[in-house]
Amino acid sequence: MKHLSIWAGIACLVAMVAGPASAETAVPEGGTLAPGAAALKTYTPSASPGRTDFDVADRAAIANLIHAYAFAYDNGEAETWFSLFTPDAVFVAGQPGTDAIAFTGDGFHTFWSDRLKAFAASGDVRRHLMANILFLEETADTAHVSIGGLLTNARDGKTFEAVSSLNYEGWLVKGADGWKIQRWHDFPDVDVGG
Repeated sequence: MKHLSIWAGIACLVAMVAGPASAETAVPEGGTLAPGAAALKTYTPSASPGRTDFDVADRAAIANLIHAYAFAYDNGEAETWFSLFTPDAVFVAGQPGTDAIAFTGDGFHTFWSDRLKAFAASGDVRRHLMANILFLEETADTAHVSIGGLLTNARDGKTFEAVSSLNYEGWLVKGADGWKIQRWHDFPDVDVGG
């Protein structure tokens, strides 16, 4: 088994034992195994992606929520980041060759608060570039989206690198105070452990 690693992505720092696909995954405190959760690798539209029967304001609000996710996470603003999720949110994260881990409730808040603090202390500057937002399904108060992006890292004001392409999937709900994330899948395309 490889060493315990910390990894990032719109919230992608999960400590787990990286190893062959058959290896056991170390489940960090606050998390549970998420059997069956995996990166979205296919797209077969149930309706025309070019249809026009949607609410433009909702689409803009959802895109803004996804961009706020990246800005809050990259700037280490944990409370702002958590405010983008519903109280019962499920956050599932995994890397190639490992089992996915699900976080909810206090475990979700504790684990990711600690990761954001640790990352801020590292001196690295991560940026999530949320490039492709695809609406898979949408109703007046629910949305299912897929997001492709890029995670970058800068160090010491001199070193820049692409860390990984990102594969996110989100289930969102609309409430009295707008759109929130109810479930989020975070599956970078490569192991981004440190």
